[in-house]
Amino acid sequence: MASAKLLWPPHPYRAGFCITDDTDAATPESVAIVYDFLASIGLRSTKTVWMFEPEEPCGIPGLPSGISRGVTLEHPGYRGYVRRLHEQGFEISLHGASGGNNVRARTQAALERLDRECGPSRTYICHAKNAENPYWHERVAPRGPVRALLGVASRYRCSGEDPASPYFWGDLCLERGLRIRLFRTRNVNTLAENPSMPYHDPQKPYVASWFSATKRSFADCCQREALEQLRAERGLCVLYQYMHRYADLERRRVHPGFEAAATRLRSMSDIMVDTTERIMDRLQLMQGVFLATRGTALWIFNANDREVAKIQVELEGATPAQSLPSVISFEARALRVERLAAGGAARVTLDQPVRLDPAREIAIDAHGHGARRLADGPVYINAGGSAWTVDAHLTLPPATCATHFGPRPGNRPLARAGLLESYALLAGQLGTIAGEILWKGRSLSSKRFLSGETIALEDHANW
Repeated sequence: MASAKLLWPPHPYRAGFCITDDTDAATPESVAIVYDFLASIGLRSTKTVWMFEPEEPCGIPGLPSGISRGVTLEHPGYRGYVRRLHEQGFEISLHGASGGNNVRARTQAALERLDRECGPSRTYICHAKNAENPYWHERVAPRGPVRALLGVASRYRCSGEDPASPYFWGDLCLERGLRIRLFRTRNVNTLAENPSMPYHDPQKPYVASWFSATKRSFADCCQREALEQLRAERGLCVLYQYMHRYADLERRRVHPGFEAAATRLRSMSDIMVDTTERIMDRLQLMQGVFLATRGTALWIFNANDREVAKIQVELEGATPAQSLPSVISFEARALRVERLAAGGAARVTLDQPVRLDPAREIAIDAHGHGARRLADGPVYINAGGSAWTVDAHLTLPPATCATHFGPRPGNRPLARAGLLESYALLAGQLGTIAGEILWKGRSLSSKRFLSGETIALEDHANW
């Protein structure tokens, strides 16, 4: 049977790529070499920063000082450079207020200073074992025996979500709707492992949403085969990196392998390369777009409270049977909706019925009415030719949709990660760590791992 599939990227893209760059051990010189090059080829990414020099060690108990090495925005020249990066379209995000534990006042000051210096960012990358990290260590797991076992195994404690802790800032995190990077995977297509991202976890209420990242070298993820995988799977790579490591300080240029990989990535005109915030904004917006079908009619509904632009629906084995509305076109086996108003719908008549992805489908009855219950409440759609009185408080005109959602603090997303997805992500993370211990020389002791002048696993060739 023919099928129709809703794609997440905006037209004309078929896949996506973004980078979350940890600032650990960065210097002004190494950052400038890498980011001047990225700016020169128009490759925007997310650059994390520390606002302040650390006042405390990282972690409770404290880790060696090596984990807190790196330039901060207290360096005047570096602060000016980072501002210029923001003006060029790079996203500047916090990696914590500093490389050490940060009490509430320092975290709040760092967030406010980021607003002033570079504008607000919804991306937040927790640093190592900082005490203010919310829902960290054993609390990354769902409640149950796995969390209990992780609690026994971990000797470190984080408490950013605990109102009784001096490191509490959960209310500030939720108020800003921050998205926090959590699990890591080896799959180049991060979205394949975490299809619900960005997702809200009701067991972690102070964080609006979470997302995962791929832990591979930049060169690996930019190989032609990897990029073709992303395109074929309509996927997304959210890459976890230490970008400054690609600077050749002696020659004042990036390493040739990095230059070749970045140039190859940038040449892929149908891969959306952008900041993490913009990519996650798109994913979250598409969580509110649904499909419905009856007979040969295909409906596209926008349940968001704002317009969605450049929607793509890929058709397999079917084509439009009638002329299309002015805002819809058909090319390369895909319907393209230029814009769809909040609460609006678009209808296309096809030459045959199509099967829809159950994750994006709302079934409709003979009257053209349909509903789907999400975690925050129901979505109602009216594909019929007359108004539908849903209840005493809601009447839907034809070709519209509406939601009955309650308050969603922090602009949290519609998606939730189920237990199966959550445990699969956790298993992938633990498997990655086990592989590093067994085959890449990672020590079981964090202090041994971090005590040297360089941190071995920051060498991407070892990833």
